[in-house]
Amino acid sequence: MQQPTRVRQPFLAQPWRGGVTGWIIVFGALLAELIAGVVVNSMSMAIAAPVLIIPAATAVGSGVMQWLQVQRSDSGPAPWWHLTGIAAGLLTWQAWPTVPSALQTVSSPRDICTLIFTATPNCLARTTSALSANHLVFWVTGAVIVALIPLTRKSRIAAWSATPVALAGCQLSAHFLELLLLHYHLPGA
Repeated sequence: MQQPTRVRQPFLAQPWRGGVTGWIIVFGALLAELIAGVVVNSMSMAIAAPVLIIPAATAVGSGVMQWLQVQRSDSGPAPWWHLTGIAAGLLTWQAWPTVPSALQTVSSPRDICTLIFTATPNCLARTTSALSANHLVFWVTGAVIVALIPLTRKSRIAAWSATPVALAGCQLSAHFLELLLLHYHLPGA
């Protein structure tokens, strides 16, 4: 009589291994985001964007990979309390500053150019562009965090990767305005 063969679950679908791996990936991404935010503070957007996006994208990619492995292996769902990872991401997204302190009191391009003492058409165009990019990245970040919600029942990593995504998005959003302040040599950038 033939012995039944036991099918081994994929690596990320195993509760202990998947959990430890997720912990390493998410906390590594958090640490990388915090360090990257300091390092790329005054660098160009061509350098800052990939450096800020890659750790968060790695965490989300790992979350998607875990979701696929759990889905295919027919493992049990993750507990509902993992939705607190999404809540932490949304809280970080709302609480993390996306406007440099020098621009906290102003909100329109004209007000910013007046603050900079350069109310020229070039300043208005540059400021309008920076504010538009700031708002776009901020709202896309929120959309990515919300898009992670359906993955949370099968992927713990996806749930907890919302916080690195929030940090990456908020720091990238703020970077557009920081570059504006650096361009006009305004203190506080």
